[in-house]
Amino acid sequence: MKSYRTLAWKELRTQKITSILILIAVILSTMMTTVIGQSIGILSAMRGQQAAYLNGNRYATFHQLAKEQADLLSGDSRLSYTGKMITIGTSKILNSSISIQLWEYEGNSMSAYKNNSQLESGRLPKQAEEIALSQDILSMMGFRGKIGDTISLDLNDSLLHDTDPGYEYSHKFILTGILKANYIGFVSGTAIGIVGTGTAEKILPEKYLLYSVDIRTADKKTFQSTVDNLAQNYSIPDYCIQYNDTLLSALGIDYRAEESSDTASGFSFMTMVGILIGALVLLAAGLVIYNILKIAVTKRVKEYGTLRAIGAGRNKLYAIVSLQLFTLCGIGIPIGILFGLLSAKGITIAATGLFSPKIFMANWQNELATMIAENAGGKVFPLVVSAAITLLFAFIAAMPAARYAAKVSPTIAMSGQIADVKRRSRKLRHVYNFEAFYAHMNMKRNRGRTVITILSLVMSITVFVALQSFSGLLDASAKIQKMHIGDYSITNQHSGYSPEEVKNLKSVSGVSSVSTLKYKLYLPDKAGSISNMKLSFPLQAGESLQVVGIDKKRIQSLLPSLSQQDLQALQNGTACLIKNPISIAYGDKATTSTKIEKGETISVNGKSLKVLGIVNNPITLDNSGFTNGIQVIVYDTVYDHITGEGNYTELYPTLSSGANHETVEQAIKSLCERTGGSWLSYENTDQQLQESYEQIRLLAWGIILFIGMIGILNIINTVYTNIHTRVTEIGVQRAIGMSAGSLYRTFLWEGAYYGIIASVIGGVAGYICTVFVNAAVTDRIQFVTVPVLSILEAAVLSIAASLAATCFPLEKIAKMNIVDSIEAVE
Repeated sequence: MKSYRTLAWKELRTQKITSILILIAVILSTMMTTVIGQSIGILSAMRGQQAAYLNGNRYATFHQLAKEQADLLSGDSRLSYTGKMITIGTSKILNSSISIQLWEYEGNSMSAYKNNSQLESGRLPKQAEEIALSQDILSMMGFRGKIGDTISLDLNDSLLHDTDPGYEYSHKFILTGILKANYIGFVSGTAIGIVGTGTAEKILPEKYLLYSVDIRTADKKTFQSTVDNLAQNYSIPDYCIQYNDTLLSALGIDYRAEESSDTASGFSFMTMVGILIGALVLLAAGLVIYNILKIAVTKRVKEYGTLRAIGAGRNKLYAIVSLQLFTLCGIGIPIGILFGLLSAKGITIAATGLFSPKIFMANWQNELATMIAENAGGKVFPLVVSAAITLLFAFIAAMPAARYAAKVSPTIAMSGQIADVKRRSRKLRHVYNFEAFYAHMNMKRNRGRTVITILSLVMSITVFVALQSFSGLLDASAKIQKMHIGDYSITNQHSGYSPEEVKNLKSVSGVSSVSTLKYKLYLPDKAGSISNMKLSFPLQAGESLQVVGIDKKRIQSLLPSLSQQDLQALQNGTACLIKNPISIAYGDKATTSTKIEKGETISVNGKSLKVLGIVNNPITLDNSGFTNGIQVIVYDTVYDHITGEGNYTELYPTLSSGANHETVEQAIKSLCERTGGSWLSYENTDQQLQESYEQIRLLAWGIILFIGMIGILNIINTVYTNIHTRVTEIGVQRAIGMSAGSLYRTFLWEGAYYGIIASVIGGVAGYICTVFVNAAVTDRIQFVTVPVLSILEAAVLSIAASLAATCFPLEKIAKMNIVDSIEAVE
């Protein structure tokens, strides 16, 4: 032997099966990290694309700018994109909760809103007084004409924080195009219409000829500081700056979000979930390598003892194990990276190629392919990180095995006895199934190997369950889905709906629940007081009072951090929540506004209420905007006591699974006809939001299934190693009279034990991961619904894989000659 390096190489060639199994584990681990690393870019790009589709490809919008301000913004070098547009006004559709908002787009500004500008027929408006509307809006308006006909609209154009009621007028437009239906705006009660260039100048007074400018900054990292500097340089007040939080959140751009101090925990659960998922993946890979190496080193302890006896130090044994692993990693990592790159791209193409690119918000197939190519390429940094992670965890996994070999005494190792045999006192009991009993005894005989094997299975199951929960965090439409309650909204601002009518609606077949809202708006007189309403606080100029009554579920959604004691106080009528008015500035002068703080006690119409929290988002009625003022939010029955009224202003039915929509809608129509109310369905909205997430869901599931497959292969690898390294033991069992059938049943029982125990532990660990994933959404840790289906899927797959991995190698070993089995050397 020329050197220990030669011995390391000879051992690899001699121990062929063990070397191949370790090599497979390295390749699979590298593939796993490579696929995840490469897919992050694709998922991130698709999530950003989804967010841009939902709410415009813009980071922020500056409103109410003069033409000079808009032109200066367009020429600012810090902005990579600017789009100018003018609002023409808003038209309320009769007997509906929807309003049409007309926009005149200049230049390429419409490119940021591809979802709003897709044509179904005709052409987009080019000249003044031309208009394009969607077919669903035309139907709501009762329009039965065709392209080229005239449409008359009653419009209102108003300014932000203006004391004037707005400019009301009627105008006729020529219909030049019918847009594809876009139901996403329904959650805010708005549908977009497009008019031709020059319309605003022709029909609006000079006061309302103000621009809105969409922007994207060239540097994402300095977005907020750039916006602040632009606002200061061009004298843009804060209330004229609108952030596109849907896109900013999807792209991970820091901005000044309005966060409630009652709900912000100061800790990023999203970051924690990302770290947790990554750690689980790496542990799953590292444990497989560790298990195989530990078994391989255990088999060679006698050889290592001989080396120690002839003068080899412990560091030499470390060097041998390290060199063997480095050799296998040198072969396996490049192969794993190559397969991982091919797999990541293959998963994406397979997941997206099965469906029309229209589902993925891409107008053409090559647009989707281009986006995938830009984000799925073999970028060097992620590949280097993938290789480094695999190598690091492989060596971390190998060192305990090397340490185990190095610390064994040479005398004990050469004698072949590497562990003390302890006889435990056993109680005599009847054995009902010898194979099951013997399998259990085998598992207890080598507890370390059993624990590591089970842990390998547990990690694979946990990763599978956790990834399914994690994929839901990638949905950029989640915030928009929360903007509406229930599947329908039913509104009556005049007489409202009686408790009896609400009870009847709840009893309609298919309606699982009905959330309710009671709303009363009080406008002060010229003296600033409100008749028949006594307040312990004064209202400032331009402020209104709004008393809002909501149910328990909605209270919890407003402030999830409320304790049970706080909720009880709200229900008892001793507490409330407050939405403060928006501060208004005219030029450089800010007006005084009412501000109520958390912890204060106020009185409303003789009712003393402690303020338990301040909410940032107002509760609005009929998808309309917020009438500036104080909102006092109380429990349903407390509203009755304060206002003296008990009818419900708005209802939000939620349907049960498999409900007949026609039956429910007929009941809603009948209710509205009797009371004079209006209603709106969110079915199409939810369907469109779901379709917008389809591309990400398919890709995420492709990755989940692929990693699940790798987990199964790792299970097979681990169990196969367990069986193959016990060839001598199997030979002895057969020599003392065990039949082939009994041998099969023993090891199948052992594989079943591994799978069942791992499924239970993995299911619990997966549920814990699901709790943390939910915390990333709600910003608090709470018990959630157990993902039974995911756990069962992982359990069935792991048990099946364990049995398969037991059966196949055992068949080959059982056919070996008994003497050859006992004397077998790998």
